[in-house]
Amino acid sequence: MKQFEDTIKSVGGFGIYQRLHLVILSVIMGSTAFFQLGNTFYSASADHYCKVYDNQTYVEQSVLKNCTIPYSLVGDDISWDKCKRYDMNVTQWISDELCSSRREETVSCDQGWVYDKTWYENTVVFEFNLVCNNGWMRQLSKSIVQVGNLVGVIIFGQLSDLFGRRPIFFTTLVLTIVTGLLTSFAHIYAIFVIGQFLLGAFIHSLFVTGNVLILEIVSLEYRTMCNAVLHAGFSVCYMLFGVIALLCHGNWRLIQLIAGLSWILFLPSLFFITESPMWLIQKHKYGKAEKVLQTFAKFNKKTLLPGYILEEDKERQDKSPAVESEVKERQYTLVDILKTPRLRFRALIMCFNWFACCFVYYGISLNTDQIGNNPYTTFILAGFVEIPGRFLAWGLLKVFGRRWSLCGFAFVGGLALILSVPPEIEEISVAIAMVAKLCTAATFTIVYLYTAEIYPTVVRNTGMGMSSMSASVGSIISPYVMLLDVIWAPMPFVVMGVTSMISGLLALLLPETKNKKLPETLREGEFFGTSKAVGLEGESELEDRIKSDAHELKPSKSSEAEKTSDKAEKSEELGTVNEAYQ
Repeated sequence: MKQFEDTIKSVGGFGIYQRLHLVILSVIMGSTAFFQLGNTFYSASADHYCKVYDNQTYVEQSVLKNCTIPYSLVGDDISWDKCKRYDMNVTQWISDELCSSRREETVSCDQGWVYDKTWYENTVVFEFNLVCNNGWMRQLSKSIVQVGNLVGVIIFGQLSDLFGRRPIFFTTLVLTIVTGLLTSFAHIYAIFVIGQFLLGAFIHSLFVTGNVLILEIVSLEYRTMCNAVLHAGFSVCYMLFGVIALLCHGNWRLIQLIAGLSWILFLPSLFFITESPMWLIQKHKYGKAEKVLQTFAKFNKKTLLPGYILEEDKERQDKSPAVESEVKERQYTLVDILKTPRLRFRALIMCFNWFACCFVYYGISLNTDQIGNNPYTTFILAGFVEIPGRFLAWGLLKVFGRRWSLCGFAFVGGLALILSVPPEIEEISVAIAMVAKLCTAATFTIVYLYTAEIYPTVVRNTGMGMSSMSASVGSIISPYVMLLDVIWAPMPFVVMGVTSMISGLLALLLPETKNKKLPETLREGEFFGTSKAVGLEGESELEDRIKSDAHELKPSKSSEAEKTSDKAEKSEELGTVNEAYQ
């Protein structure tokens, strides 16, 4: 459709109906934090040592621990072995005589472990003993959600462009509820991991689809604000999840159950949220598009949509069956993005920005239990600093545009990480981490909006999905970045910081999209931001001219040969255009 921006403004560019959509989507999409960040608490660990008898509990200092657990002195500090014990049979009524007669040989923790439950009542680490030789399974349970993100956006991103935003949004919502509830009853680690994988696939696809939907139902001057509000909703739910975990005292089953049950409250939104009229028009579903736009006009108290607004597009579809066979609409896929030179170049840069953003964001978020003394306070604080970051991004986007704002936040956030002090200075370390978290949250807000604006409608969700795939790779790696501290304590922060700074500089190679109309076709996306930009006037001026000429052609027996020749010439010319831009 040539003038979709004008059409959406005529029925209320950001009226009551769109505002209600924004509120509902902010709550639902924000609540994905319950599952996206769940493993900060589900897979949290604590101090532990070998168990030597049934029903033993953790005691920081005791005769029993001193007698049964090997230790070494590191300066003035005692370092207790977490994976071995002395080879001796004891009971809780241990005597000094028994201790003095112990053998020095050690064995593995064959009877399990006891855990410090000061902060966590029960985590998957405690329940399934994900320590020592099984320690890799703890990191797996954190990264598996991000693997689900990766797989989910590949599948559901494409389905959203093929079947619409609304059906995919609600399909993933229902699947999240079912999977979340079932996972809370997982009795073995494998089932828990499968559940986390599926949740990662569903929630991230829901978030990406919802983000695209809201941007396609508001006029361009409100896109930045809507994007900031959606991400601020995530940050608010981020903090709320920390409160829920605190009230549940770190019991992973109870936290997971509450998260699943809370999502049942979102089901009534099915009767309110509409399909994207932009997507409907792009798919030539004009009747459904008119109904949606009429609903917008009614709720926003605007003059009912004139019937002639979609007339031109409907006539082109109804009156040109001959040409329609030549310019038959096709389903665009990821391959079309990669085959289109400028879109491919921009997609690669945007993918790296998403990778860097998630690499840093989840590198900090999933490891807040290792920052500061109180894991709940640190987690809630990490969510709180995101809110000013989101709205600071909103303000700067309006002043400096997308490109420079993205570069600035990514560069400053990376620099803050590189300049981080040694972790022994705990208060300063936490402060530096929170500055980086603020900048990363702002970067997250920008890349979602920027990506949605660069890709044309026909591949927008596919493009968002490709970017999210790259983000998922970064978030999959992020739980392991903290392991680099064995090489050099600040190493994790340096690696994340350098990655962020490079991504910020690369963003300067992207076109500015501030106050620009969204490209709808592949050709418009290819020339977007260049001197050859064609605006939002259909996939090709040549194609529009061919269609228009076809409407005026009248059958004539005397000119049959001429018409056949003309049609062949136009088909050949159109084929050249399609080959060049598709």
